[in-house]
Amino acid sequence: MAILTSGNTFSTGQQVLATSLNAAVNNAAFAAGAIDVATMQFLGTNDQIGIKDLGVTAAKIANLTVTGAKIADATITPAKLSAGAPAWTATTLNVANSLDFALANSTATAGTYGRAVTTGLITVTMTAHGMVTGNIALLDFSENAGVAATDGSYVITRIDDNSFTVVDTAASPTAIAAGTVVSRTNYYGNATIRGSGSVTGNLSVTGSATVAGALSVTGALSVAGSEIRPLTNATAQTPSGTAVNFNNIPSSVKRITVLFRLVQSSGANNIVVQLGTGTSGSPVYVTTNYAGGSSYIATAGVNGAFFTNGFGIFKNSSTTNISGSIIITNLSGNTWTASGVLSSNSFILNYLSSGAIDLTAALTQLRVITTSTDTFVSSGSINIMYE
Repeated sequence: MAILTSGNTFSTGQQVLATSLNAAVNNAAFAAGAIDVATMQFLGTNDQIGIKDLGVTAAKIANLTVTGAKIADATITPAKLSAGAPAWTATTLNVANSLDFALANSTATAGTYGRAVTTGLITVTMTAHGMVTGNIALLDFSENAGVAATDGSYVITRIDDNSFTVVDTAASPTAIAAGTVVSRTNYYGNATIRGSGSVTGNLSVTGSATVAGALSVTGALSVAGSEIRPLTNATAQTPSGTAVNFNNIPSSVKRITVLFRLVQSSGANNIVVQLGTGTSGSPVYVTTNYAGGSSYIATAGVNGAFFTNGFGIFKNSSTTNISGSIIITNLSGNTWTASGVLSSNSFILNYLSSGAIDLTAALTQLRVITTSTDTFVSSGSINIMYE
């Protein structure tokens, strides 16, 4: 099969002159037999041969032949990356740590699909697919009336046990009727971060995530509709004067534990925990409208009182040393409830405390105060722990 056409046809007996020979060479063009039409194509007027779109398949590339040295700078752009591939930015040209997606299932599974026009949303029906939102599935779409969705890896959104959706990567998708055959070659499940992963903002995890190393989260870590926040210890203080203040509590806090160790005041008057709003420079402590009470249980009997000025600890002696905790929990909005159990090492005493308060703004301050003319004896310690 000829691969060239000369542009000049010689006849028997014709003399070969320089002019005719030059014309045969200069006018030569590639013939149809010069290329295999599956992988190559003509460019221009058959004077150049180029690689056809999608002509280089994975089978044509030897293992380990595409190296970093073979890839020109800035040639792999975001548009060249498939769904689920790392997102690159102008200032982030590499991924310092490795994010591995575990192969969860390598058994081919059949199903059906349909594609919406314009949006490219593909709805897949696949019995007991076993995936959750965020899994990566390798999908092979069949044709319907000569049109098929784009094959490739997709991050799925789970609808229920038997269906999920993906968004086609095609630039201008057309409608494909539901019921068209699709095959899932495999899918990837839980992700493992190797090294250190830093998350700024919110990390939403549906399912399980395994972290090998340290995970630093700035913001809230959301897990299936709830939030996990770190348990933070403030700095313990040795009480003195009439108040122990804890300022700059994060407004997102949902629970505070007030901790007492051998705390003593100068008289037999009550000790009170009060909540506040505002900033450390302009704290606004709530001193009224608490609904609660406190009592003590001793060998001599029981006594107690209602408290409207805070979450109280009902004392009975100036020599009582108080240890224990009061847990203050957010009910909803700016409504808080409290419950506490404390005891004394000076007497056979147990203190019970409980109550509730509605604040007008987010809780950001807390203080422990003495009442009447009492002051704290400089001994023991008070601290808070919040989450």
